[in-house]
Amino acid sequence: MTAPVHGSSHPEDAGRRAAAAEPARPVAQLLDAAWSGVVVDPTVPPLVCTGILGEAARLAEVRRRLGEWAATAGLPAPNVEDLVHASYEALANAAEHAYASGPQQVDLIAARTTDGRVLVTVRDHGRWRPPPADAGFRGRGLLMIKAMAYRAEIQRGPNGTAVHMQWRLPPSASG
Repeated sequence: MTAPVHGSSHPEDAGRRAAAAEPARPVAQLLDAAWSGVVVDPTVPPLVCTGILGEAARLAEVRRRLGEWAATAGLPAPNVEDLVHASYEALANAAEHAYASGPQQVDLIAARTTDGRVLVTVRDHGRWRPPPADAGFRGRGLLMIKAMAYRAEIQRGPNGTAVHMQWRLPPSASG
């Protein structure tokens, strides 16, 4: 399966670009230190989407591809829905909140591991902005992400924010 990489200029281009655009960086490294020791399942190619411009049309294409990938990875339909919703929320949050100057690049990496997990990391390269004291009807995205994922953690740093999410595969799918 191909994945959008390095900021495709159109959503249609996303499907034409190969995930191999970053051959020098192993997927485990792209998944970040939160997943240290991860062994990626070689039977399910990871979904590597880097440099995606944080605009609605491009994020929607990644959302569609992620759903297809998660089903292929062996997640049951309800978990696929949770993974897609949580990951899209993380992408939308990164696109909306990380950059003061408008849409910038966000990354999504998804991998199935040999120990029966599906891992997704969404990363921006902007600055963490604390939520407002009164978010009104907004500001529930991180709560939603944590409720939908088996495990979720947010890492904030000077080079951006990473949201790491994990789902467990059912025993029949994990090997």
